[in-house]
Amino acid sequence: MDRPRATLVIAERNANIRELLRREFGREGYAVLTAGSGAEVLSRLALAQQVDLLVLDAEMGGPDGSVLLPRLSREFPQLPVVLHGYAGFEAGQGGAARVEKDGDFERLKSAVRQVLRPMAGSG
Repeated sequence: MDRPRATLVIAERNANIRELLRREFGREGYAVLTAGSGAEVLSRLALAQQVDLLVLDAEMGGPDGSVLLPRLSREFPQLPVVLHGYAGFEAGQGGAARVEKDGDFERLKSAVRQVLRPMAGSG
């Protein structure tokens, strides 16, 4: 059986980076949904049957990370969030992990694997 390892939502404001991350995580065996704004994140999460993890651009707008994180923790309390942002990004408290945007996608993939690892044993 070739079932995906997990389902991710990649929320990234930059369309080129969003597509690059979609391909990178797809190659790793993940099912990947994408979103280009905070409103689109909420829509994807509401419509998806199951999302295992959200990779969130910390500087994403409409609503931005500082507004979106508390809302996500209220509406989707079991959903782990990996914040992805530039050095010194502020998105309030929250997130299972924080990874600096520096072009090193291996660090981001490693953070996603680490966050998902405890969940792998429960399914």
